[in-house]
Amino acid sequence: MTKCNVITRIVNSILTYVYLRPCIFSQGLHVQQRLVGCELLRDEPGRMMTLEAFNGESGFERHYNVQGDQHTDWKWPVIKSRAQLEYDAWLYAHFYRPLCISQLRKYLKKEQKRVMAKVKPRVRVIKRYCREAGVVQMTCLATGFYPRHINLTLLQDGQPVNEERVTGGELLPNPDGTYQMRKSVELSAEEQRERHTYTCTVTHLSLDNKLDISIGMAMAI
Repeated sequence: MTKCNVITRIVNSILTYVYLRPCIFSQGLHVQQRLVGCELLRDEPGRMMTLEAFNGESGFERHYNVQGDQHTDWKWPVIKSRAQLEYDAWLYAHFYRPLCISQLRKYLKKEQKRVMAKVKPRVRVIKRYCREAGVVQMTCLATGFYPRHINLTLLQDGQPVNEERVTGGELLPNPDGTYQMRKSVELSAEEQRERHTYTCTVTHLSLDNKLDISIGMAMAI
């Protein structure tokens, strides 16, 4: 265990005792949650955030930057002296924030290739017949892409299909760290007879231009 980890655990234990002392000796099972994060803005240290919750209820929130506290929200009945508040500010300025920024920089350097990677989506249009209902389900599937942001649109004769008719659209993870998304629309018997052309159009950071995959009603899968 590193020196920083030891110090962090000691400080966290002290803070937990001070903040939650009224609950420590009560009976039953209690759950404390703590979320700490920091930002880098153009490689310059940004704000640091600390969120605390106890038994599912948010009790403490602090946003800190180099100038000091931006926002602090106390909900727990904790009485702190001026010296304690000054010590908290010192901890944030000289320990918590520098440590968080240092670890974030190390992580970004280590993961830079993965974080900055761009993987092109594999796109296909799938047509399935439902004979009992007399409809055809047209599905556009984009999978294997990274990063996660993607724009996937279903077109009928070059025009976007009404969003009220479109199902799906949820972003889902793949086991290899990439993502997938699919959108579907059901086509009535009348629309099938009219033989429209349907297109799945995709834009993504990995693509120089938008990707269009078309399928006509004369085709079947």
